[in-house]
Amino acid sequence: MAYNYDEESVKALINWAETTQLPQEVTLSAAEHITDTSIYVRANINDIKQHYPDTFYNAAIDRLYRLKEFVEGTAE
Repeated sequence: MAYNYDEESVKALINWAETTQLPQEVTLSAAEHITDTSIYVRANINDIKQHYPDTFYNAAIDRLYRLKEFVEGTAE
């Protein structure tokens, strides 16, 4: 899936992550098991806030998008 990295989209994603009720644990793939989503979300948001718009840190944005897809049931 193609993600949006423009400032408005990233702010909306961060707002979603900060306000959505998340499950405690999530398995995104065979290699990605998140045991505490609140720590996972906070770590990625901190990276984004510290380094945006540096494209090297787009992985943090991707991780939040993937978590959102999983939570909303739209993951591929």
